[in-house]
Amino acid sequence: MNKYQNTFCNPLVLPDYPKGKMCRGNSTTPDYRETADPTVIYYDNKWYLYPSCGMAYVSEDFINWTHVRIDPYDVGYAPTVVLHKGKFYMTSCDYILRVADNPLGPFVTLGNIIRPDGRNAQIPDPMLFSDDDERLYIYWGLGGDGIRGAELDANDPTKMITEPKILFSYNPEHEWERIGEWNEDASNSYCEGSWMVKVNGKYFLTYCGPGTEWRTYSMGAYVSDSPLGPFTYQQRNPILSKKYGLVRGPGHGSIVKGPNDTLWAFYTCTVCYIHSFERRIGCDPAGIDENGNLFVVDATEIPQWAPGMLKNPELGNSAGIIPVSYRRGSSASSQAPGRDPLYALDDSMLTWWQPAEDDKEPTFYVNIANKTEVSALRLVWRDVGLDYDNGVLPGPFKYVLEGKKGDEWVCVVDESNNETDLLIDYRTFEPCVMSEFRLRILGSPKGITPGLINLTLFGRTTVFDK
Repeated sequence: MNKYQNTFCNPLVLPDYPKGKMCRGNSTTPDYRETADPTVIYYDNKWYLYPSCGMAYVSEDFINWTHVRIDPYDVGYAPTVVLHKGKFYMTSCDYILRVADNPLGPFVTLGNIIRPDGRNAQIPDPMLFSDDDERLYIYWGLGGDGIRGAELDANDPTKMITEPKILFSYNPEHEWERIGEWNEDASNSYCEGSWMVKVNGKYFLTYCGPGTEWRTYSMGAYVSDSPLGPFTYQQRNPILSKKYGLVRGPGHGSIVKGPNDTLWAFYTCTVCYIHSFERRIGCDPAGIDENGNLFVVDATEIPQWAPGMLKNPELGNSAGIIPVSYRRGSSASSQAPGRDPLYALDDSMLTWWQPAEDDKEPTFYVNIANKTEVSALRLVWRDVGLDYDNGVLPGPFKYVLEGKKGDEWVCVVDESNNETDLLIDYRTFEPCVMSEFRLRILGSPKGITPGLINLTLFGRTTVFDK
């Protein structure tokens, strides 16, 4: 029985990760993939995810996502989509407003958003918010001068009907907003990635700082009784922050209502090895605490129950299985210089195991503790050698995970015929008790060397089970 089949694990398993925007054929900088800045809509019992670099992703169960190439596919960084008066409106850092009759478009261009004085509005990192009374608002900001807001004409959203105003700015007294890996530089910050969510009649305007390239990238919140303020810095801040592990620097995203009015926070998390905008996406439950503060449970990296499984996921959403392979004994059929097997077990996005160039069937071995029931696998790949201009393109990795039972290797996960391009892969399976596992890599895209950033086996001890 696969009792964890209704779980997900961060970073989210999204097929066909898009090409990084800053890939320019520069021979000194390898190509990479990225997706970030997710806007999410839960509509008609489906999740629609619109990230930077390539849209869109759709899921009914939150576990299996489908990549639907919509028109337009890439509108620039930080796309935002809102359902307003039966239509879906979209804009982004390209400052162009579009509209569609359904969440997957096609989206028709309406033009620039115009300020009351007739000038084109400059709206970096925008967010569209439709209130319960069908009034429409826009929020934006990218830099130390803060987050701005204005009301749009509800019937013609290309027109602002109020002058833009600063709702709040970077405050160096908020240590988490300061630039740097230790928030050591108070001289400036990227106050950005705003998002409005209304809960219990209160308007929570979230934002991020100090910048997406830092592990200190975090999410904070101001609160108001009105969509345009005045806003007060809530007592509990930042609402989401994490500096270590595979899921670091959780920022710029969206907080949306899912099944049974539960709240879910989607966010950007860092890789930042090849480029400072090399990023991934995560999600975790959010809630309102006893003092009326908005919060996000954590930026998790262990299996969580999918939305709809628990009535109050903000009170705890862990599926109860934990990593059992972290820094355990490991070996491999081969290794490239400086790419030791240990790097696949160190919970870092900046290191990876890589087989030798002539290894025809790269195999990775890991030992775990005795009397451990293993139920899930997460793989985080690096496609070494990616080169779009020269036709070295991403694609599926084919593999099998096997566990040792006595002297025999028994197949646990069989993806030898996998045809889905998954840069991050999470699989659950019938629980098994074995103390040695191996991953055999049976295929990779032409020209790509498989790099294994992380292999995590999840499980629980059985020693105290009756």
